[in-house]
This record gives sequence, structure tokens and C-alpha cells, in this order.
Amino acid sequence: MNCPNCDNNIAIEDWQDDEPFECPECGELIQLVTDESTYVGATDTRLIIYEAD
Repeated sequence: MNCPNCDNNIAIEDWQDDEPFECPECGELIQLVTDESTYVGATDTRLIIYEAD
């Protein structure tokens, strides 16, 4: 998957871990998000820029 900020390729080791992490290239805090039962298919997994509340 690619970082949404710098487009650097990031290897995802644990596809179930949804804790925010830093991109090794740009340092932006990003999070893996999995939506289930979407119009895209059974699951839609993507990286988003994490925004703390």
C-alpha cells in the first residue's frame, strides 16, 4: 500500500492492526482502515492520514 501523504510504498505486516503508525519516509501518522460490506466488495482496506480528536 502507498502512504496517502508521500506515495511511498509501505509493507503491511499485520492487516488486522488498526493502530496509527508513522510513515518511515515522511513521518506522517497514518492508520489502516478496513470497511466491511461496502459497495467495493466484501472489505475495503486503505490507509488514511490519522487525525487525533
